[in-house]
Amino acid sequence: MEAGTEETNPDLDFEMRPLVSLIIPVFNQKEEYFRRSIESALAQAHPQLEIIVSDNHSTNGCTEFLSGIADPRLRLIKPPCHLQLIQHFAFAGFHANGQLLSFLPSDDWLEANWLEMMLAVLEKHPDAAFAFCDLRKHVVESGEVSRYRDDAYPSRYFTNAEAIRIFGKFICRDTSAYMVGALIRSGAYFKSGGFHDAGVRYAGDACMGLGLIKYGGVAYESRALANYTVWTARQGKSDAQWSAMACQDIAKVISWAENDIELRAIAKDARFSFLKSRIRMSVFFLLAYIKNVIDDRENIRIHDDFQETLKILSRGWLPKWMTSIFRAAPVVSLTSFFKDQYGQKIKSRFL
Repeated sequence: MEAGTEETNPDLDFEMRPLVSLIIPVFNQKEEYFRRSIESALAQAHPQLEIIVSDNHSTNGCTEFLSGIADPRLRLIKPPCHLQLIQHFAFAGFHANGQLLSFLPSDDWLEANWLEMMLAVLEKHPDAAFAFCDLRKHVVESGEVSRYRDDAYPSRYFTNAEAIRIFGKFICRDTSAYMVGALIRSGAYFKSGGFHDAGVRYAGDACMGLGLIKYGGVAYESRALANYTVWTARQGKSDAQWSAMACQDIAKVISWAENDIELRAIAKDARFSFLKSRIRMSVFFLLAYIKNVIDDRENIRIHDDFQETLKILSRGWLPKWMTSIFRAAPVVSLTSFFKDQYGQKIKSRFL
């Protein structure tokens, strides 16, 4: 394994290029999770696989064990300086040499037959810009394991007009976390701009999914071939903070999509409205805001930011004076009752 910053070689002979580049960006991940991710990558038996680990200047030594791995498929790179999340994924993707590529977050992992199965899916559907699969969802706090999409739909091919109807919904069980286990054609990835951020902090995968369907359809495999880790507030992942940032990101992604000429044309052919997505996401994040007010009333700064972003996402339909009503003590008591009674049912309609 070679360590240090690597450069992609554009003159690499075509026959020498790996078929698949599996990219694992990492920053200060807990070693037990990162090691599991690496081991699942190494378990893929295909000889034409390159595994690119991009270390975003970790300070906890999580990548040190890689020096003891002799597998020639493994390559370690590092950006010149620490990058924000989306920029780091973009940097790592730029170094892919494969005809196909995949991103694996450093706390997630793959089944041993993932690559074999997903290669077969793309071979079956040559017009697909990428393929994604079902996942097993692992909740760290409770230890609960479940299928992510379950029987939402069978294995099938979606034209780009069909795909925009599900990827344009944004946060939904059908496509959330689609990137884990997805296999992407490099040509479509680089033509679409790859992990372009549209000004977002975390939701670059939402931009990437929409960008890819400009260059082909989407294939789905209903078997759970990858594993997705779900963190909670007890592991230092603030639900209120995540919701506020996700709301801000989705507002930017929808604005970007509405102004993309090719996506507007696909949406028109599909009779799909980004306005409906904006309304749906406004309702979703209003409910998330109410939940966070109930669960974390003292987090005033985040709630203020959340209200401002809700106003932007809804194009003024949810002004701050209206959302402030939900912070009044009597309203909090009432909404707490409805949350306890109907919260899970409401959540299941979105995720």
